[in-house]
Amino acid sequence: MPQVWGLSKEAAGYGPAPKPEVRCDVCEFMFPRLAVGSCKFVRGIIRASDTCNEFSARAGSKPAGD
Repeated sequence: MPQVWGLSKEAAGYGPAPKPEVRCDVCEFMFPRLAVGSCKFVRGIIRASDTCNEFSARAGSKPAGD
């Protein structure tokens, strides 16, 4: 498990999500779950529509707008 804010976007493999099920807005590490927010592990501004290698789905989550 990475350190809090210990990963750059490049190291985390951050980028556009290939499908809604793996978007940042359904990840347990994104806060707040808005169009833009933060991540527990990845530094910088995080977009809800993106994803990374540290993705972990929240229990019972659905992407925003669904």
